[in-house]
Amino acid sequence: TLRELSAAGKRVVVWGGGSKGVTFLNILRADSPIEFVVDINPRKQGKFIPVTGQKYVSPEFLRGYQPDAVLVMNPIYTDEIAATLAQMGLSPTLMQV
Repeated sequence: TLRELSAAGKRVVVWGGGSKGVTFLNILRADSPIEFVVDINPRKQGKFIPVTGQKYVSPEFLRGYQPDAVLVMNPIYTDEIAATLAQMGLSPTLMQV
């Protein structure tokens, strides 16, 4: 799915930079089409995922970035993430990982 999204020029972000998000990105390695990881923790924002180098960003960053798909690392937060995106006028596809 990620290859198809990337081949179509779609912008994909990961939402959740905890251990699951980091592990997921490290499994994908550096050839991942994902450039950014959304995390609400301000202490992570502006830093980078170890090994693969994706940048941690705030949810607000997405207003300008306009992602096509958001990979949700913790499905418990899917409704909250959807509401946050809707408040920003965004409607990317949400995909639970």
